[in-house]
Amino acid sequence: MAKSYCTVSHEALCVLTGTLPIDLKIEQTVKIYQITERNDTEKTEFDKDMEVRYWQHPAEASVNSTYEKEDKGSIRIYTDGSKTDEGVGSGIAIFESGQYIKSIQRRLNTKCTNNQAEQLAILTALQYIETTQRTDKKSQYTQTVK
Repeated sequence: MAKSYCTVSHEALCVLTGTLPIDLKIEQTVKIYQITERNDTEKTEFDKDMEVRYWQHPAEASVNSTYEKEDKGSIRIYTDGSKTDEGVGSGIAIFESGQYIKSIQRRLNTKCTNNQAEQLAILTALQYIETTQRTDKKSQYTQTVK
């Protein structure tokens, strides 16, 4: 039970009280019934308890990726920044026609944030693009800065 003004939405109250909306609670109860009582596991996907040794390694998981066909001489630049207990750094990896060309890494002051490292990597990639003085198409791939 929650006390609030009449202008507070039902969804906001559910979040504040940590309860599910009734329609989701009903769906959840039905799925649990189907899985446990009717043994309806073929139609319903769900997590089951499993020993760690049977977990799938992330490197073995299938990844659905789509890449556009590379033009001859095209440049792709991948950027990344990172902050750990050991330090802060950023880097870029440059590929031309799908072949690795070079990478550039930078170490930053430990007071820098992860976002600053990500931004420096993007800036380094843009500087590299500017200095190559090529007129063909280039692509830059970055992580989302959160």
